[in-house]
Amino acid sequence: MSFKRLLLTAAVSAAVASPALAVELEKPSFYGYLSAGALNVEGQDAEAEAFEIELGMQGKAVLDERLNLHYAVEVDLANAANSADDPTTGRDGEADVHVKEAKFWLPTQYGMFVVAPRGTSGQWADIYGHINHYEYNEPHEALNADGIFAQPDRTSGTFAYHTPWFLKTKLVAAAITLNDSNDQNVDGRAVRLVHKNGNLQAAVGTTILMQEQLPPFATDDYQISAAGASYKIGALTLGAVWENNRNAPFPLAPEGKADFDAYGASAYYVDDSGAGIALGFKEKNHDYDAADETVYTLKLEQRLTPGVKVWAETGQYDEAASNYAMGFNVTF
Repeated sequence: MSFKRLLLTAAVSAAVASPALAVELEKPSFYGYLSAGALNVEGQDAEAEAFEIELGMQGKAVLDERLNLHYAVEVDLANAANSADDPTTGRDGEADVHVKEAKFWLPTQYGMFVVAPRGTSGQWADIYGHINHYEYNEPHEALNADGIFAQPDRTSGTFAYHTPWFLKTKLVAAAITLNDSNDQNVDGRAVRLVHKNGNLQAAVGTTILMQEQLPPFATDDYQISAAGASYKIGALTLGAVWENNRNAPFPLAPEGKADFDAYGASAYYVDDSGAGIALGFKEKNHDYDAADETVYTLKLEQRLTPGVKVWAETGQYDEAASNYAMGFNVTF
């Protein structure tokens, strides 16, 4: 029996065994996030850029007095907005809309169950979020990935389970189904441990991608292990991340795979007036020196209202093109 069929069978059995529920669908809330400004990447023309244009809807269905099925749908229109500058897609802004969230989660006294056809990677949010204080110089799977960390910020076809919190710690296990035609019911597996205790937050986790899901030249399963932590001291937040990659697909290697480590650290300070500064460093140390990379990041920001912020930022890379950006964010 396939993994998906097993889950479906379990869900149907649970529904039949449970008393009838009177489902009440609450009115959803709508939200949005706009980040736009000017971008200058070395070797390219300076241009007006939409960094993120996100529109979302979130709500819940009340299944029982203490049982709520939550859902969220969110799209990012930045690719479509920017495609007018791309000669390969035409000049009418008709690029594909980037779906960021399409997920359901069910919190219970026995833990939380998540089904996400598309959604934010939990590994990314809990581990790498400790140094993710930047606007443009943050890895986006579909936008401007910097190639240092391998863990994508989005995932698809995910089934996850979060244990209840115990001693301010929880365990999360996930199965990822990415491809319906590679003879693998589960294409990826992930597990992580998350701890939150006041100003200290930390997480450690591992993701394994099956060889059948990787490029044809890959010769082994690919394992990504990572740990991240942050500590807040007043208005200052210090964060660090370490990522270890084993059997990463690499076409230039004789066996089609290589190992590498990636590191990151960041300091983020915001005072009571809304003025802030972020300083960061990331480095990849690869088996093959040609794939090494280092970047230093700096951001200055000023919050004007609770929903509006202006900022200026730069990312200085050793190998890739460095960049300068400035813009504004609007949240509603």
